[in-house]
Amino acid sequence: MPMDVWARLAPPAAPEDAPITTAAGMLFACWAIVIVLAAMAVVFMRSGKREYAVGILPLILPPAVHIVSGVIARFLDPLLPLDGAQLRIIIDLLAGLLGCLLIGFSSRNIKERKSRNAFLIACSGFIMILTLVLIVNTMTLAS
Repeated sequence: MPMDVWARLAPPAAPEDAPITTAAGMLFACWAIVIVLAAMAVVFMRSGKREYAVGILPLILPPAVHIVSGVIARFLDPLLPLDGAQLRIIIDLLAGLLGCLLIGFSSRNIKERKSRNAFLIACSGFIMILTLVLIVNTMTLAS
């Protein structure tokens, strides 16, 4: 009999093949991206490549903004005619746009044209793909 009481109080077990697409999982991924990119900037600085260290700092913007976008969206939700998920998507889009713009400005210090172009394409692609993943994840959680 006591086993029945404990069985009823325990939360249902998640299936083993359930996908891990939760807000907590994405927040963990964003924190990991921020930490790795900050470490890369430190390594570039220590190796004397200041232009690359400054150049990759805008890559931190979209995941860092996504970490706080939930709080910002919850604050703005009563003030605007949009729900929290829509506000979070708008915030993530703006962070991606600002990140791409800052990549363009920060890459101007890279002297070689081929290196600068490759840097711009790779970093802009990273920001666009990451922003798309953050938006799709937010849309999936909202529905």
